[in-house]
Amino acid sequence: MSQPSSPMPPSGGGRGPEGDGDRPSGERNVEPHPFIGGRAAALRDLAAWRAGAPGAPRVTLVTGSPGSGRSRLLTGFLMLCAPDYRDRIDLTRLDPATVPPPLPAPAVPSAAGRTPAQVLWLLADHYDIDAVRDTQVYEELGAGDTERAVVVADVDQAGPVRAGHGPQRMARELLVPLGALGSVRLLADVSRETAALIGSALPAGTVRVIDLDTPEYADPDGLLLQTQAALDPAFGAPELPFTTHVEVRDALAGALAARATAGGAGGSRLIVQLAAQGWLLAPEPTPSPQHHVPSTLIGVLDLHARRLGVDPAVLRAVLAPLALAEGDGLPLHLWVPLASALAGRDMTVEISDGMLLAGPFIRPVGTESTSEADTSAESGTLIALAHPALAEAIRAELPDPAAAHLSLATELLGRVPDQDWSRAEPYVRDAIVGHALGAGQLPRLLTDPSLMAYADPVALRAAVEEVAADQLTAGQLPASARTYLRTAPLLTRSQAGPPLRAALLADAFDEDGLPEYAQALRSRPEFAVPDGRLASTPPPPVPHPQPMETQA
Repeated sequence: MSQPSSPMPPSGGGRGPEGDGDRPSGERNVEPHPFIGGRAAALRDLAAWRAGAPGAPRVTLVTGSPGSGRSRLLTGFLMLCAPDYRDRIDLTRLDPATVPPPLPAPAVPSAAGRTPAQVLWLLADHYDIDAVRDTQVYEELGAGDTERAVVVADVDQAGPVRAGHGPQRMARELLVPLGALGSVRLLADVSRETAALIGSALPAGTVRVIDLDTPEYADPDGLLLQTQAALDPAFGAPELPFTTHVEVRDALAGALAARATAGGAGGSRLIVQLAAQGWLLAPEPTPSPQHHVPSTLIGVLDLHARRLGVDPAVLRAVLAPLALAEGDGLPLHLWVPLASALAGRDMTVEISDGMLLAGPFIRPVGTESTSEADTSAESGTLIALAHPALAEAIRAELPDPAAAHLSLATELLGRVPDQDWSRAEPYVRDAIVGHALGAGQLPRLLTDPSLMAYADPVALRAAVEEVAADQLTAGQLPASARTYLRTAPLLTRSQAGPPLRAALLADAFDEDGLPEYAQALRSRPEFAVPDGRLASTPPPPVPHPQPMETQA
């Protein structure tokens, strides 16, 4: 979810359309939410959900097109639910119907990058549930008369591998079971497809859908207010000719807000945000309401590139590896080689000289994490695109996604020194799993037991499960992959490091009649796997991944 940033401008004491919003006539003037800047109709329904008001369904799903502001709405609403944020807001200036009662803060696990089981056990930890099986957690959540409020954020980013079906699995395996519990009040932000899946699986009257693109919840005044704030120096914008001149600024804001609504009734908050960032970070030439106002996310990129005299295809090529990146972000030092692999040419100059071009659309997201086993691995700054919806838009423009994933997987495989996964950096050995899945080539990687021991077991398990669940690809899995799939619950639940994973896998390979794989693990000194019944057998060569090729 997005984090709270600078507040929206006040509405002038509630005067004018921004202050009034969509309140019924005759009521006193109120101000919009200081973080959201509107969305009063949606906030009223969310407040009714939290209060358990008569007629309010137990399950509320916030949906809308990518970039419509679902995460921002959820973040702003949760500010009213959390005592530490709530105390900072003058609630007397807000519409009382948009303010939830002062109840304990709900549990708010993020689904981003996680499996349904991981989110379920986050809830178990939150509620101090002592259990050993998933079914016991659900039983405890549904027991007693105490109502539990649960908010599951970022469902459209669920799953450890991007090429998998994480959001659908999160809906089927977590959200539907939670929504079926009478003692749970569930709120989630989801895609329309996921909202339809959940709504069809629960009894009629259980679910309310807040679709931010429908006229009922659209908020054009709030969108205009957000656009004006993004360009106003009083709220953090730099002082530039088109931000300090009120008439010019208002003309730009009005044109941008109008174009951002061209794709739907609700309008894209993300188009506004990214277009404004592009103007502010690259103010020359001065943006024009007639020529530099986009109506789509790809249009934001293309118009920004053209303003700077650059072919839009170059900007898309620069950002493509970030759109396809696995995990939290892409290590900065891999940006150039992966962009070059995708483009089929050296992209060093375009990226090193392109910070003004790409700057509005990227963000740092911390540093690459390393475990004790990774102390020798290279780590560094992680970067990501400014918003997941921008990544989705760029991926949708790729002419051949499978070929793109194959290019990335091949480049990452070439960065494993002597095919020794113990010397590969964490991103390489974890991300290659997702890219191989996206290329349709994961089974070719699953002949190397060393990779099975070193790769993140959550990501590898999820990827193998995707292949096993597809009738068209399940038959491609080698026997070693089926052994891994059988052993994976032990690897993920124990949170074991590579040496213990190797020991567990070696025993499993022995049990499944795959002694060559077991001995390959026992022959590696860093694992220190105890000798078993294969101690007298000469160790065979360690299997390595076969060359990958594009799937027909």
